[in-house]
Amino acid sequence: MTNSQASLLAALTKQSDKIREDLTAEEEEAAKELLSARAEKELGHLPGTVADRAALLRAIDGIEDEAQRKAALNAIKMPDGLASETMLAGPSNAELDSLAKAYQAANPGVSIEVAHVAILATAKGKELYAKSLN
Repeated sequence: MTNSQASLLAALTKQSDKIREDLTAEEEEAAKELLSARAEKELGHLPGTVADRAALLRAIDGIEDEAQRKAALNAIKMPDGLASETMLAGPSNAELDSLAKAYQAANPGVSIEVAHVAILATAKGKELYAKSLN
């Protein structure tokens, strides 16, 4: 192999490595965005940032045993509609809804379901919920 061929091969190898790195970075960014979307949708009821919840999902996704992975994910996921199902019809619902909307306004990015769960965890929320049961 001549020096010019070796130089050309080295340049092509370097260019190929750069393209591979760029693709990997783009793939990682796309995976990160997908994981963040999943974290918001599936774990929006959990405290912390979307990045925190995405890290939790990433850890669970790393569990090799499929049954254990599904069990771990199900253990932290809120069943669909649970937050809204806990809101029973009654005179206190308007107050609970109002508090939840205020919580949501004070915490941008929080879903109304997460806001309801947060309010139900407070003393006032528990009191209003107990009233709605009577």
